[in-house]
Amino acid sequence: MPGSGFSAHPPSEDPGAPLTYALGDFCIDEYKPIKVVVIGAGFSGITAGIRFPQKIPNVQLTIYEKSAGVGGTWYNNNYPGLACDVPAHCYQLSFADKRDWSGFYASGPEIQQHLQDLVDQYKLMRYIRLQHEVVRAEYETKTGKWNIRVRRSGAETGSLEEFEESADVLVTAFGVLSRWKWPEIVGLHDFKGELHHSAGFEPQPHTWQKTAEAWKDKKVGVIGVGSSALQIVAALQSGVKKLVNYSRGRTWLSYPFMGETMAELLGREPGDMKDYRFTPEEIARFEADPEFARKFRLTLETGFNSLHSWTMPGTPLQLRFQAECRKHMLEKLAKKPWIAEQLIPDFPVACRRLTPGPGYLEALCEDNVDFVSSPIECITAHGIETEDGERQDLDVIVCATGYDTSFQLPFKILGRDGVDINERWKPHPVSYLSVAVDGFPNMFMALGPNSNIASGMLIPLLEAQVMYAVQATAKIQRERLKSMEVKTRALRDFDQYLETVFNAKCRSWYKMGKEDGRVAGLWPGSPLHGIRALTHPRWEDYNYELEDAVENRLYWLGDGQTYNEKTLTGDRAWYLHEPYLDIPPDGTTPTQPYTLGDFCIDEYRPLKVIVIGAGFSGILAGIRFPQKIPGVEITIYEKSEEIGGTWYNNNYPHVSTGMACDVPAHNYQFSFEQKKDWTSFYPTGPEICQHLRDIVSKHQLMRYIRLQHEVTHAQYDAPAGKWHVRVRVRRPHADRDTGAAEEIADSADVLLAATGVLSRWTWPDIAGLHEFGGELLHSAGFERQPRTWQDVAEGWKDKTVAVIGAGSSALQMVPALQPRVKKLVQIVRGSTWLAAPFSGDTVAKLIGRDPAKTGEYRFTPEEIERFKNEPGFFENFRLTIENEFNSTSSLTWKNTPLQRQTQEECRKLMEQKLAVKPWIAEKLIPDFPVSCRRLTPGPGYLEALCEDNVDFVASSITRVDATGIETEDGRRHDADVIICATGYDTSYALPFPILGRDSLPLTTRWQPHPETYLSVAVDGFPNLFFALGPNAVIATGTLLPLLEAQVAFAVQAAAKMRRERLRSVEVRAEAVRAFDEYLEAYFPRTVFTDKCRSWYKLGKVDGRVVALWPGSTLHGTRALEHPRWEDFAYELADPVQNRFFYLGDGQTHAEKTLEGDRAWYLRPPYLDVPPCELWYYTPCFRVITEGCMLTVPSD
Repeated sequence: MPGSGFSAHPPSEDPGAPLTYALGDFCIDEYKPIKVVVIGAGFSGITAGIRFPQKIPNVQLTIYEKSAGVGGTWYNNNYPGLACDVPAHCYQLSFADKRDWSGFYASGPEIQQHLQDLVDQYKLMRYIRLQHEVVRAEYETKTGKWNIRVRRSGAETGSLEEFEESADVLVTAFGVLSRWKWPEIVGLHDFKGELHHSAGFEPQPHTWQKTAEAWKDKKVGVIGVGSSALQIVAALQSGVKKLVNYSRGRTWLSYPFMGETMAELLGREPGDMKDYRFTPEEIARFEADPEFARKFRLTLETGFNSLHSWTMPGTPLQLRFQAECRKHMLEKLAKKPWIAEQLIPDFPVACRRLTPGPGYLEALCEDNVDFVSSPIECITAHGIETEDGERQDLDVIVCATGYDTSFQLPFKILGRDGVDINERWKPHPVSYLSVAVDGFPNMFMALGPNSNIASGMLIPLLEAQVMYAVQATAKIQRERLKSMEVKTRALRDFDQYLETVFNAKCRSWYKMGKEDGRVAGLWPGSPLHGIRALTHPRWEDYNYELEDAVENRLYWLGDGQTYNEKTLTGDRAWYLHEPYLDIPPDGTTPTQPYTLGDFCIDEYRPLKVIVIGAGFSGILAGIRFPQKIPGVEITIYEKSEEIGGTWYNNNYPHVSTGMACDVPAHNYQFSFEQKKDWTSFYPTGPEICQHLRDIVSKHQLMRYIRLQHEVTHAQYDAPAGKWHVRVRVRRPHADRDTGAAEEIADSADVLLAATGVLSRWTWPDIAGLHEFGGELLHSAGFERQPRTWQDVAEGWKDKTVAVIGAGSSALQMVPALQPRVKKLVQIVRGSTWLAAPFSGDTVAKLIGRDPAKTGEYRFTPEEIERFKNEPGFFENFRLTIENEFNSTSSLTWKNTPLQRQTQEECRKLMEQKLAVKPWIAEKLIPDFPVSCRRLTPGPGYLEALCEDNVDFVASSITRVDATGIETEDGRRHDADVIICATGYDTSYALPFPILGRDSLPLTTRWQPHPETYLSVAVDGFPNLFFALGPNAVIATGTLLPLLEAQVAFAVQAAAKMRRERLRSVEVRAEAVRAFDEYLEAYFPRTVFTDKCRSWYKLGKVDGRVVALWPGSTLHGTRALEHPRWEDFAYELADPVQNRFFYLGDGQTHAEKTLEGDRAWYLRPPYLDVPPCELWYYTPCFRVITEGCMLTVPSD
């Protein structure tokens, strides 16, 4: 479309061909995320921090500030007398309402504190990054992104480091008064006394008064007559022996702006300024009377915004005000009239910045002040020589000589084609309405060239500049633009407009510190004029590129509806309300033509993943997501103080040094890990935890993990394709239950629930349980490190301890506590099978032990050394055990030979171990099959039951009272301590809401029982995946390979989303039903459906098996290895219909840029060389290749 301002992607082959318009497959207000980077956290940056999130949905905002605090020039300046010469009540944002200003002219520290208060009020520190200095910004044409390099101090080393990030929009908000410079005076740095620059005094908390305390007997020279010099002279005069002011030129000073009006409003006598301070009574009136404060501000701002004509030559106001200023200066300098002759200019008022300079003229008249108007010849080691031949010895020199106002930036901003903005701004800076520059798309400025004012109020114009950037960003988001760039012709038109009174001869920072030349600092008009010019942007002055591969500029109108209509939620008559009243356009919906995407197939979109939980699953996710999806942004939220999940949170007694796993240690680690120095066959909880910490350290996962961050809410946002989560953050060292906490929000494209099922323990439902007067504990509620269970049990040696339960925890606690207590009562409400140590004979054979000593579960130092140092020993040990474990799946099927054999062996073992107390065997040995509930070896448990200080009670509990337990057999069991080893809440009713499409709670979807697709996904909850979710764990074999397959599935799904530019991936309901049918068909064949109480079945005797994978570990791993993507439904992130849009422009990035490897398919790991002999088994036949000739044997 020549001359239209729009760039097509790509253009039609035939320019004369009619364009076919097709609706986009999105709502008009389904806005994509947009990222904005703001440079600077002064007034402009703080305003941006407030306005962008307020006005733009789904904005991702970062504000980089190079200083250690917010406030810009008001933080960095600390010179004597620093203050604003605009009335304080007017020097705040339009919506701010600070009323307790201490004086008419606010001091720098007071202004900075006000800005800090705004930051706190609006919680802007979530966006602001202090001590982050932008050192380079470059626009990337093909992506429409700004690539930004930032320098900061390293968190660990303190040394400077640099990192890069990108943004859709860049806002420069650092202003022109941000870089000070030394004056060009011969010999300046030869001076042997104290040499200061007005802008170089140390920032807070050190004060200028502290610096100047030592000057009371010294001679101080102040160079300059700008605003800073006027304030410094007035501030220092009374505190030094002698002060010499070197003027370097002339300047106008006025009486206090709106002084008479202020006095009248306050009820003071005319001219009564009271040293420009408000009295306590006046401040109290401002605070108590909002209407009075409002009137005060409005009256002053109205007066200020009535003065613009003083900047125009020959106007009555200009002439009158110049005469009044002359009179004012002559009166104030009556004691030293020669100063007035040397100070009063011959150029018009406001040619350079006009200021009242409170106290300056009075200070000049003091006896200890000299005023020198002769130009400086040079500075010597001991003072200053002027062109009139005079020399003045000095102890201190303060250069109040201003800033570098050339707009030549100290870092590179590179626009299209690598054009440097410093080069673009030679011989002088140019802009469009002060807010944009041609050649620099998606970049907007606040307080850029020609943005300041010489009369009226600056802050409203500053707000208009920021709002212009906000409106432009909203347009980019709303109209799905890749870029918007001001036209060169529009910029030239603004350039011609720039002619005002400021072209008179006077040295001013308005003209980059020159007498003549281009006015680069000021808006060409009044502040109100500027606000009007910026309020309704002329979008026709811009060129645009569309983000989507379409030609129609109105494609952003979408599918002809709003989100509220689509979802039947929210206000659907807002068009009748101000300020929304508008007429929507008509449209039709023809078939959409297919156009290539303007991107390479491997130019992937950004992707963010949130993982809930930092146990085995979360740690694995922290490794696999960055490994498989380069550039992914991942955050792992863990509610506990440490990583490890159940292995950190549990600390109950075990015969070794703590709770333990009943799976062999060398097999209880990730497939890629090779921990060889396990101390025992069954690893303890602390040792597992340390192993996980070692993994986290090795893979540097703490950059992703957020400890003491508990997810409390997660909701899917369908239009954005995002999961929005709320997270409760406990402060370090806060008590888990009562410690102070705050709540933060986060969002992600993908949510992985990695909390597992054994994460929330519950008290058993026993009458009177909490009426017990002794110690009442739960196996999962023992205090965590650094206090151990041994510390807890130390006081029990003379006490009776009752342990309720016969699950894995109880079987570990009983042998651990038995020798440490006076008496132990084991109350079992059911029966359970116990096995010999898993693979015990094999272990003995592999390590060369006597099989009779298999019960000694500790490895000797010599055995550990063999694992660590003997080639192949560890690998053979692990592989042999793993193979044996993965050979027992038929144990779970009814009436198999292995099931019958194992049951007989277990019965024999239990009877032998309980020979001393055979009645226990009669009660404990079940009538249901082995593995109906979890099978465990329970090392030492049966032996402990046979000890004299142990009572075994096989009757159900009737109630608990203050001193003990009553059972259904009528017996009473007094106890000092009761430990409930009664397990977890395995209902999958999560402790926080997860809301899917249409705000459907996951707990509702999972009624009457949880349902999933292959244990990893559920319909209605797009982009949500599970690790160790429903039907995800196993009863035989090793768990971790299946867990790895589950995480790998989530990683592959996320990679698919990024690769194919998908907004959402959601399993189909029919696929969930198919898996459900498989479960219902599979489990009746197994022992799990027999009558036994088990957490596999939500703690019930009968019912749905919700915990176990329907098959073996290897079966599950195979099932998840190659995802069936046809079982999912998809939404595209781009507003197109063709599923192959992600194929892009038909090339890879390496081809497009002619950089990088363009023959990677010839190298590993992509190169796949098939073997010449391949044995591949299927259930039906065997395929053999001999040599390289494929043959299929006949029957």
